[in-house]
Amino acid sequence: MQLASPALFIPATPQDAVTIHQLYTGTPDYFRIISIPMPTLEEVQRDLELARQDSRRHIELVFADDHVKGIAHPKGNVVGYLDYKLDYPHQGEAMVNLLMIYGQLQSSGLGRQAVKDLEAQLKGRVKRVLVSIYGQNYRAEKFWKSLGYSFAIDAKPILDWYGKNL
Repeated sequence: MQLASPALFIPATPQDAVTIHQLYTGTPDYFRIISIPMPTLEEVQRDLELARQDSRRHIELVFADDHVKGIAHPKGNVVGYLDYKLDYPHQGEAMVNLLMIYGQLQSSGLGRQAVKDLEAQLKGRVKRVLVSIYGQNYRAEKFWKSLGYSFAIDAKPILDWYGKNL
């Protein structure tokens, strides 16, 4: 299924920790691929609190049309989670730490649309977007390459960074 209209990003607050944790538990393959334990609800809450202290960091819920069945949330249908930082690692760059689409909705075009919409929002604000790919996540590598991102920085053994000029 393709997302017919643009994704909507709404900043996440600590009150959204349960929703984000539900996204995590609904997408267990991600944590298996990168070989880390799934974060607990308390860890998600702590991360959201820490993010509020960093004005460059943006944690946002990704929403889609009502016809897409995501996770029930008072603000609408949450289909994903986006965590990025502006002016990192350098001024004029943005780093996407995580884009996660709910497990059952992956390969539906929602992630692709979310990236296109994020790039449109960032165009003129940053010159380059970087993404971090943890572990041996070949699916993520293929996804980002299909959107025009190319290898930028080797930070093995933990991650690789891919980048795209806007």
